[in-house]
Amino acid sequence: MKREQASNWSLEFENAIATSGLADDISRCISCGKCTGVCPVAAISPSYNPRQIIREVLLGNYERIVQSEEIWRCFWCANCAATCPSEIKYPLLMLYIRYFSMAHGAGKKHVDPFIRFVTKARKEAVTFQPGKPARLDEIRELRSSLGLSPLRIVSDNGIKEYQKLFEITGTDEWLKNYVETPEVPINLSYLEGKILIQDDFVSGSEREA
Repeated sequence: MKREQASNWSLEFENAIATSGLADDISRCISCGKCTGVCPVAAISPSYNPRQIIREVLLGNYERIVQSEEIWRCFWCANCAATCPSEIKYPLLMLYIRYFSMAHGAGKKHVDPFIRFVTKARKEAVTFQPGKPARLDEIRELRSSLGLSPLRIVSDNGIKEYQKLFEITGTDEWLKNYVETPEVPINLSYLEGKILIQDDFVSGSEREA
Protein backbone atom coordinates (compact mmCIF):
# COMPACT_ATOMS: atom_id res chain seq x y z
CA MET A 1 0.00 0.00 0.00
CA LYS A 2 1.21 3.51 -0.82
CA ARG A 3 2.41 5.84 1.92
CA GLU A 4 -0.58 7.56 3.40
CA GLN A 5 -1.11 11.14 2.33
CA ALA A 6 -3.70 13.51 3.75
CA SER A 7 -4.59 14.39 0.16
CA ASN A 8 -5.77 10.79 -0.35
CA TRP A 9 -8.33 10.99 2.43
CA SER A 10 -11.88 11.70 1.40
CA LEU A 11 -15.01 12.76 3.25
CA GLU A 12 -17.04 11.00 0.56
CA PHE A 13 -16.56 7.73 2.46
CA GLU A 14 -18.15 9.14 5.61
CA ASN A 15 -20.91 10.68 3.52
CA ALA A 16 -21.57 7.36 1.79
CA ILE A 17 -21.94 5.68 5.18
CA ALA A 18 -24.28 8.40 6.40
CA THR A 19 -26.35 8.13 3.21
CA SER A 20 -26.74 4.39 3.74
CA GLY A 21 -28.87 5.16 6.79
CA LEU A 22 -27.17 2.42 8.80
CA ALA A 23 -24.68 4.50 10.77
CA ASP A 24 -25.26 8.21 10.37
CA ASP A 25 -24.20 8.95 13.93
CA ILE A 26 -20.45 8.33 14.02
CA SER A 27 -19.61 12.03 14.07
CA ARG A 28 -20.87 12.00 17.67
CA CYS A 29 -17.92 9.79 18.70
CA ILE A 30 -15.98 11.36 21.58
CA SER A 31 -13.13 8.79 21.42
CA CYS A 32 -13.76 7.65 24.98
CA GLY A 33 -12.73 4.09 24.10
CA LYS A 34 -15.57 2.34 25.90
CA CYS A 35 -16.39 0.40 22.72
CA THR A 36 -12.88 -1.01 22.62
CA GLY A 37 -12.86 -1.66 26.35
CA VAL A 38 -15.88 -3.99 26.20
CA CYS A 39 -15.08 -5.58 22.84
CA PRO A 40 -14.24 -9.31 23.19
CA VAL A 41 -12.40 -9.26 19.86
CA ALA A 42 -10.20 -6.37 20.98
CA ALA A 43 -9.45 -8.29 24.18
CA ILE A 44 -7.86 -11.16 22.28
CA SER A 45 -6.71 -9.31 19.17
CA PRO A 46 -5.00 -6.01 20.03
CA SER A 47 -4.90 -4.90 16.39
CA TYR A 48 -8.70 -4.65 16.38
CA ASN A 49 -9.86 -1.31 17.74
CA PRO A 50 -13.41 0.00 17.10
CA ARG A 51 -12.47 3.51 18.19
CA GLN A 52 -9.62 3.55 15.69
CA ILE A 53 -11.82 2.28 12.88
CA ILE A 54 -14.35 5.06 13.58
CA ARG A 55 -11.48 7.54 13.45
CA GLU A 56 -10.38 6.24 10.06
CA VAL A 57 -13.93 6.54 8.71
CA LEU A 58 -14.20 10.13 9.93
CA LEU A 59 -10.87 10.90 8.27
CA GLY A 60 -12.08 9.29 5.05
CA ASN A 61 -9.22 6.80 4.98
CA TYR A 62 -11.23 4.19 3.10
CA GLU A 63 -8.20 2.55 1.44
CA ARG A 64 -6.88 1.36 4.79
CA ILE A 65 -10.29 0.15 5.91
CA VAL A 66 -11.09 -1.71 2.70
CA GLN A 67 -7.76 -3.51 2.78
CA SER A 68 -8.00 -4.30 6.48
CA GLU A 69 -8.26 -7.82 7.87
CA GLU A 70 -9.58 -6.43 11.13
CA ILE A 71 -13.00 -5.41 9.80
CA TRP A 72 -13.85 -9.08 9.36
CA ARG A 73 -13.26 -9.90 13.04
CA CYS A 74 -16.34 -8.21 14.51
CA PHE A 75 -19.11 -10.73 15.22
CA TRP A 76 -21.81 -8.21 16.15
CA CYS A 77 -22.11 -8.94 19.85
CA ALA A 78 -23.21 -5.25 20.14
CA ASN A 79 -21.40 -4.67 23.45
CA CYS A 80 -20.00 -1.52 21.86
CA ALA A 81 -23.43 -0.12 21.02
CA ALA A 82 -24.77 -0.99 24.47
CA THR A 83 -22.01 0.91 26.27
CA CYS A 84 -21.51 3.85 23.91
CA PRO A 85 -22.42 7.15 25.65
CA SER A 86 -23.07 8.70 22.23
CA GLU A 87 -25.34 5.80 21.21
CA ILE A 88 -23.36 5.10 18.05
CA LYS A 89 -24.59 2.05 16.12
CA TYR A 90 -21.16 0.59 15.55
CA PRO A 91 -22.37 -2.91 14.50
CA LEU A 92 -24.34 -1.32 11.66
CA LEU A 93 -21.30 0.74 10.73
CA MET A 94 -19.30 -2.47 10.47
CA LEU A 95 -22.05 -4.01 8.36
CA TYR A 96 -21.82 -1.19 5.83
CA ILE A 97 -18.01 -1.17 5.86
CA ARG A 98 -17.99 -4.86 4.97
CA TYR A 99 -20.53 -4.31 2.22
CA PHE A 100 -18.43 -1.42 0.89
CA SER A 101 -15.30 -3.57 1.02
CA MET A 102 -17.02 -6.47 -0.75
CA ALA A 103 -18.06 -4.11 -3.54
CA HIS A 104 -14.38 -3.29 -3.98
CA GLY A 105 -13.29 -6.94 -4.08
CA ALA A 106 -11.91 -7.18 -0.55
CA GLY A 107 -12.57 -9.90 2.02
CA LYS A 108 -13.50 -12.62 -0.45
CA LYS A 109 -11.98 -15.36 1.67
CA HIS A 110 -14.43 -14.43 4.42
CA VAL A 111 -17.44 -14.00 2.14
CA ASP A 112 -17.07 -16.85 -0.37
CA PRO A 113 -18.48 -19.55 1.99
CA PHE A 114 -21.67 -17.49 2.30
CA ILE A 115 -21.76 -16.91 -1.46
CA ARG A 116 -21.64 -20.67 -2.01
CA PHE A 117 -24.49 -21.08 0.49
CA VAL A 118 -26.60 -18.41 -1.23
CA THR A 119 -25.89 -19.82 -4.70
CA LYS A 120 -26.97 -23.29 -3.58
CA ALA A 121 -30.09 -21.87 -1.95
CA ARG A 122 -30.98 -20.03 -5.16
CA LYS A 123 -30.63 -23.21 -7.19
CA GLU A 124 -32.63 -25.51 -4.90
CA ALA A 125 -34.81 -23.03 -2.94
CA VAL A 126 -33.75 -24.88 0.21
CA THR A 127 -31.43 -23.48 2.87
CA PHE A 128 -29.40 -25.29 5.50
CA GLN A 129 -29.47 -28.65 3.76
CA PRO A 130 -26.75 -30.85 5.35
CA GLY A 131 -24.11 -32.04 2.93
CA LYS A 132 -22.91 -35.08 4.84
CA PRO A 133 -24.62 -38.34 3.75
CA ALA A 134 -24.83 -39.64 7.32
CA ARG A 135 -26.64 -36.49 8.47
CA LEU A 136 -29.01 -36.68 5.51
CA ASP A 137 -29.82 -40.28 6.40
CA GLU A 138 -30.76 -39.19 9.92
CA ILE A 139 -33.05 -36.51 8.51
CA ARG A 140 -34.67 -38.93 6.09
CA GLU A 141 -35.36 -41.38 8.90
CA LEU A 142 -36.77 -38.74 11.23
CA ARG A 143 -39.01 -37.14 8.58
CA SER A 144 -40.26 -40.54 7.44
CA SER A 145 -41.15 -41.46 11.03
CA LEU A 146 -43.31 -38.34 11.16
CA GLY A 147 -45.09 -39.23 7.96
CA LEU A 148 -43.30 -36.57 5.92
CA SER A 149 -41.39 -36.91 2.67
CA PRO A 150 -37.83 -38.15 3.33
CA LEU A 151 -36.40 -34.75 2.38
CA ARG A 152 -37.85 -31.32 1.88
CA ILE A 153 -39.24 -31.03 -1.62
CA VAL A 154 -39.80 -27.72 -3.35
CA SER A 155 -41.98 -27.67 -6.44
CA ASP A 156 -40.69 -26.37 -9.74
CA ASN A 157 -42.99 -23.37 -9.39
CA GLY A 158 -41.68 -22.77 -5.87
CA ILE A 159 -38.10 -22.78 -7.12
CA LYS A 160 -39.01 -20.35 -9.92
CA GLU A 161 -40.68 -18.00 -7.44
CA TYR A 162 -37.65 -18.18 -5.14
CA GLN A 163 -35.33 -17.37 -8.03
CA LYS A 164 -37.61 -14.52 -9.09
CA LEU A 165 -37.03 -12.93 -5.71
CA PHE A 166 -33.30 -13.01 -6.40
CA GLU A 167 -33.95 -11.26 -9.70
CA ILE A 168 -36.32 -8.50 -8.58
CA THR A 169 -34.30 -7.63 -5.47
CA GLY A 170 -31.12 -7.23 -7.54
CA THR A 171 -29.42 -10.16 -5.80
CA ASP A 172 -28.66 -11.91 -9.10
CA GLU A 173 -26.94 -8.81 -10.44
CA TRP A 174 -25.08 -8.27 -7.17
CA LEU A 175 -23.80 -11.86 -7.14
CA LYS A 176 -22.67 -11.57 -10.75
CA ASN A 177 -20.79 -8.34 -10.05
CA TYR A 178 -19.25 -9.82 -6.90
CA VAL A 179 -17.91 -12.86 -8.72
CA GLU A 180 -16.47 -10.72 -11.52
CA THR A 181 -14.82 -8.15 -9.22
CA PRO A 182 -11.05 -8.79 -8.95
CA GLU A 183 -9.96 -9.79 -5.45
CA VAL A 184 -8.12 -7.18 -3.39
CA PRO A 185 -5.57 -8.55 -0.90
CA ILE A 186 -6.29 -7.72 2.74
CA ASN A 187 -3.73 -7.24 5.48
CA LEU A 188 -3.36 -6.64 9.17
CA SER A 189 -3.37 -2.90 8.62
CA TYR A 190 -3.39 -2.00 12.30
CA LEU A 191 -0.86 -2.75 15.00
CA GLU A 192 -1.42 -2.61 18.73
CA GLY A 193 -2.12 1.02 19.58
CA LYS A 194 -0.42 2.32 16.48
CA ILE A 195 -1.07 3.17 12.83
CA LEU A 196 1.34 2.34 10.03
CA ILE A 197 2.22 5.03 7.52
CA GLN A 198 4.72 3.15 5.34
CA ASP A 199 4.20 0.99 2.25
CA ASP A 200 4.52 -2.25 4.18
CA PHE A 201 1.83 -2.80 6.82
CA VAL A 202 4.03 -5.07 8.91
CA SER A 203 7.51 -3.66 8.74
CA GLY A 204 6.94 0.00 8.00
CA SER A 205 7.59 2.92 10.31
CA GLU A 206 4.88 3.70 12.78
CA ARG A 207 3.44 6.64 14.56
CA GLU A 208 1.22 6.76 17.62
CA ALA A 209 -2.52 6.72 16.92
